[in-house]
Amino acid sequence: MIRSVLSIIHRFFKIIRIRSLLLFIFAMLMVTSCARPRTLNLAPAPDGNYDHQESYVELPSSIENASMTGYLVRPSKDGRYPCVVLLHGKGGWWRAYIRYARKLASHGFSSLVINYYSVHQVDLEGLRTPFVQRKSNFERQNEDINRAVSAFAKSAHCIQNKVGLIGFSLGADKAFRAAASLPVVKAIVAYYGPYDYEALIKKRINSVVLALATKDLLRWKEYLELHSPANKIQNTKASTLMFHGVADGIIPVQQSFAMMRKLRARGSGYAQLKLYEGTGHNFVLRRRTPREREDSIRLALIFLKNHLRQTREPSKAQDESEKRAGLHPANNQQGS
Repeated sequence: MIRSVLSIIHRFFKIIRIRSLLLFIFAMLMVTSCARPRTLNLAPAPDGNYDHQESYVELPSSIENASMTGYLVRPSKDGRYPCVVLLHGKGGWWRAYIRYARKLASHGFSSLVINYYSVHQVDLEGLRTPFVQRKSNFERQNEDINRAVSAFAKSAHCIQNKVGLIGFSLGADKAFRAAASLPVVKAIVAYYGPYDYEALIKKRINSVVLALATKDLLRWKEYLELHSPANKIQNTKASTLMFHGVADGIIPVQQSFAMMRKLRARGSGYAQLKLYEGTGHNFVLRRRTPREREDSIRLALIFLKNHLRQTREPSKAQDESEKRAGLHPANNQQGS
């Protein structure tokens, strides 16, 4: 009798162990099937050789007696260096942008992070802001950026009449707008930006919301679509390097595809797109994507050194350095 009971208990626990093992295997299969593929062969940016110093600065704006806040990070040794302006995203000023600027400074760049919200705020998505007010603040904000970039390019920190822009999300939009009106901008590094507002609004805004939209809101929509960065490409001569995460759920990667097609159709200037599989929006700011962030900084450094320091047509050495980095000339296929 006791043996029978023990046998039943033994079989019971054996069945439990088998079921637990099967459940574990099933759970692992579910997890691995949902995991996003990630881009391989990424490499961190090398350490730079320049000591640097940093400080807050005041920059000219479109309002008299009002200044824009900036943060300057430059090599400690006095002299003129290639200059880069960093433009934050819609979320505003983050310390991660300053860390990016420090990396640039360690490689011999004078880097300026500007807070373009410090003078003008723009209600991009509000439902009740009057169109005239929104348009005015938007254009003044763009003018603030233009003035700050122009002043920095002429400063004692910079190689004269040459500056690069690095824009993140909304800042990438701002970078292309500035480059379209400022010949001094020679290079753009654009991260996951909105470039074609007609396509973006169709993707993100419910048709019911548009049907119920006020006249002012519809005028704002039409204004953004008409003045999208993608419609200013013919005025943009700067060489361009773009980054986008394929899994971006905020600004779809199709925005960068469409922008790249227009950049390459303009007939002049370098243009390249680097994609990161399994990566979402704002990967420069996120702790979970250090490999993608560091790889993008590495590629941006190579790009900026080639397109800000040279004063003539790209050399064979420049072409070779970009090919080794995975950045190919504009007539080649997109990076991935």
